Amino acid sequence: MKVIHKLSDWIYSLEKIIAIILCTIILFALAAGVLYRYVLNAPLTWSDETAIFSLVWLTFIGGSMSIKHQDAPAITLLMDKMKGITKKILETIGLLTVLAFTVYIFYLACIWLSSPNILVQKSSSMQMPMIIAYLSVPVSFFFMMIHSIDVLINNFTSNEEEVN
Repeated sequence: MKVIHKLSDWIYSLEKIIAIILCTIILFALAAGVLYRYVLNAPLTWSDETAIFSLVWLTFIGGSMSIKHQDAPAITLLMDKMKGITKKILETIGLLTVLAFTVYIFYLACIWLSSPNILVQKSSSMQMPMIIAYLSVPVSFFFMMIHSIDVLINNFTSNEEEVN
């Protein structure tokens, strides 16, 4: 089980690097777009598309990172009132639900990306293969699966005192 934890930690480190790179790309693409459009009167065709695709990747990667640290928004009114084994069972059910959802979306994304028309699609202004943008879904949901499994294992192996 330490392998899953180390893999999850490694993926999280990779996600942080990817998030920094994507934020930098968004910043420079939008700044260049504004500069060229309003200062130089020569709009760039690629800046908006680059920022949008980077934001898509950043959103999915950020969602995966939130699963790793259990930072996703939640309404915990009921869970805050639970104690002991009941709380642990409900947390496990919640974590299993998240894991089932990520596995299902990953499966659907793999089917979707294996369809023949995906490989021929290109973006409108850059003519970039759309598979690059579409890969954000299966990659991030794969990361989410690993993080969910790690959190689930940690939930099982945590002491009872940590739950209360």
